[in-house]
Amino acid sequence: MVRSIAHSLALTLATGCLPYTVGSTAQTVPAGESRRAAIVYYIPDAIDLSGDSVAAPMRGTDLELRYGLDDKSDIGLRIPAYSGAVITYKRRLAGTSAPESATFSFMTGGGFVNWGEHAEVEATFIASGRADGILTPYGGVRAMQVIPISRTGVHDSPTAGGFLGVRLRMGHVDVSPEVAVYYDRSALGIRGTDYIIVPGLTLSPRAPLTRLRLW
Repeated sequence: MVRSIAHSLALTLATGCLPYTVGSTAQTVPAGESRRAAIVYYIPDAIDLSGDSVAAPMRGTDLELRYGLDDKSDIGLRIPAYSGAVITYKRRLAGTSAPESATFSFMTGGGFVNWGEHAEVEATFIASGRADGILTPYGGVRAMQVIPISRTGVHDSPTAGGFLGVRLRMGHVDVSPEVAVYYDRSALGIRGTDYIIVPGLTLSPRAPLTRLRLW
């Protein structure tokens, strides 16, 4: 039991704070507007030690704020598991800002996670369908890498995989259930498999925040 608890804490501190759930379609936030989102995710078999009869799950909560820079791009600040900060830039590569247009975007960024134990870099390709209905499907591929920036930081392999989700318009809130599958090798050897399934849910008010100016 003590061994399981110790490894659970190690997982949370060392590998449990990546922004696994994308929670966004390929469409960018309109220029000059800001949108906020709350993201929750769940990893059913996050800790699976040899000799233990039951695998332990892991849960996480992220907060994100995005700001539209122009017609094709926005910038975001994400707080993964309340223990870091990641800045991302999203650029629409295909499609238009019109709701009836399908879109394809690239998003990249970086920051720090795990209470400053690691730097983090990431890259994501996102495709999504028309946004003029109640339901907008989206999906893509995502890769993340953490780099130790403290003496106690653990070296880890890249995390990469794919995700599928759907954005549902429910009143004044967008609700986006999503599921992702990642190759995520455990640097601490606390999982029997190198693959994880990550269900997630994103809640985002549709009404934009008061228009902001960055300059």
